[in-house]
Amino acid sequence: MRGVRVKWHACISSSIIGWHSTVGQWARVDNMTILGEDVHVCDEIYSNGGVVLPHKEIKSNILKPEIVM
Repeated sequence: MRGVRVKWHACISSSIIGWHSTVGQWARVDNMTILGEDVHVCDEIYSNGGVVLPHKEIKSNILKPEIVM
């Protein structure tokens, strides 16, 4: 996607990353996680099936599928 930044050692599996989003170092995005436009996942964060609406910053782990508004 246009403008997406995936930093060193990040892992993205079976997920959708929106435009202009960032996945931090050593972050793991799994299990059909969907990130909206301009979402920033901080370093060393784990997302397990979260749906994140646009223009958010994720600073804590998402351990079970949920919507982040």
